[in-house]
Amino acid sequence: MLRQQFIQEIDSANLMLHASGYQSIDYVYNAIQKGIFVPEIITQPIVSTKGESYIENNDIKNPFNAWQDDSIAIIPLEGIMLKNSYWWYGVDDIANIISLAYDSDKITGVILKANTPGGNTDSLFLLQQILSKKTKPTYGFIDGMCCSCGYIAFSYMDKIYSINRMAQVGGIGVFARIMIPNNKDNSYKVKEVYPKESPEKNIEERELLKGNDDPFKEKLSKVAVYFQELIKANRPSVAAKTLAGMTYFSYEAQPLGMIDGICSLDDVVSEMTALNENRKKVLTYL
Repeated sequence: MLRQQFIQEIDSANLMLHASGYQSIDYVYNAIQKGIFVPEIITQPIVSTKGESYIENNDIKNPFNAWQDDSIAIIPLEGIMLKNSYWWYGVDDIANIISLAYDSDKITGVILKANTPGGNTDSLFLLQQILSKKTKPTYGFIDGMCCSCGYIAFSYMDKIYSINRMAQVGGIGVFARIMIPNNKDNSYKVKEVYPKESPEKNIEERELLKGNDDPFKEKLSKVAVYFQELIKANRPSVAAKTLAGMTYFSYEAQPLGMIDGICSLDDVVSEMTALNENRKKVLTYL
């Protein structure tokens, strides 16, 4: 059932994905279709700056409540971003975990630690909802790559930092891919299209199979414009040219307003800790 759900999500997805993510999706998709896929569970630890680990327990409503006071939660956003859980966290899971961190009195801040090429645009919706109503300082830390869907999510952060000058940022653009099976030799051809809008249900797929990608382009243009507007609203200082889909190294992204600095994770933790201590002092005087 999980394999079928994965195929369905990929087949219906509008992707915001850096090229480095293609191979992973193609590998899993084709292996499932050919009946040779062997699931590999990917561990994505959620840790505290005080040494605790997030452990799910059906008997505990909020696992963060077992952590020490004034903990900062470091939550991973790694690999291909898909809405549902498969052999790694789905983005809806990440969103719900962030919501629990906001709800816990033990947590004073959240750092979302990303190394992702992006993924399915549908994976963003719950995460956007929760981050747009964040109740605690929330920083983004790029540990390798934060592109496409990943950067859309990071645009909601209070601040964005990158681990070094060469970490990759951006890729703010959309496209779609369709896997076209060849039943004669059990192989698959991949067709990619880039945005515009379509007025009729399923006409895009039908025309695409005929070799006409214009309807699919028209459909995707609305998605592209939607996410461009989100970036402009969330990070008004971002240069207009960054919205065309280019990926930048961090040293290029910072002067374009895409990130707030280049530093270590320890530096980010120290800044957030100092911020929380100052907030407590202010509240004490009120």
